Amino acid sequence: MKSFRALSLLVLLIGALGCAQTVAPPFPQTVRRIAVLPPYQPGTAENRDTTSSALAGLPSRTIGDLVAEQTRAQLAQKGFAVIEPSVVKAATKDRVPTSVQMAAQILRESKLDVPALYIEIRRWEPTPDSRGMKADGAIVALDAILIDPKTGATLWEVHRPSRPVPVYGVMLTGQANMVVAETVVREILGSASAKQSKT
Repeated sequence: MKSFRALSLLVLLIGALGCAQTVAPPFPQTVRRIAVLPPYQPGTAENRDTTSSALAGLPSRTIGDLVAEQTRAQLAQKGFAVIEPSVVKAATKDRVPTSVQMAAQILRESKLDVPALYIEIRRWEPTPDSRGMKADGAIVALDAILIDPKTGATLWEVHRPSRPVPVYGVMLTGQANMVVAETVVREILGSASAKQSKT
């Protein structure tokens, strides 16, 4: 009986840890301007979000597109000067970095004299059925790393382990992905604010 109770407590603890919020460290106080690099997601071609876009008559977007869009919007809301995506695209020659090292190399070559955010989407699995038209959330794991443009050093980072992100009710998968992207970006950016910066 005691071992059953111990096992039950262990299962509850693991479940609680799985649902815990990601603790995002504050941004360096000297960072005021940020470039958001195109997020890297293995298998992006297969994960193009055509559900909501096709219905709205818009070009299809990847999960990375949704995450980048939300990241830029939320950083701007927090007071950061966010480099326009067209400027980043031109400077980086439209390359998508597949590692932190590659992101640092692209930054050096592009002459973008501003810290850049590298995002790697390690998992994005709509639930309950990734093959269906509807979902009630997604299981998401991603890393976000802010890179110094001159040295390639890591200025800030957060790693979100694989955890579910529920949405209210069941939505078309494309709509659920947009809500999940907003929620995840809000979580990883945490209390980041340019308003506290001194320079």
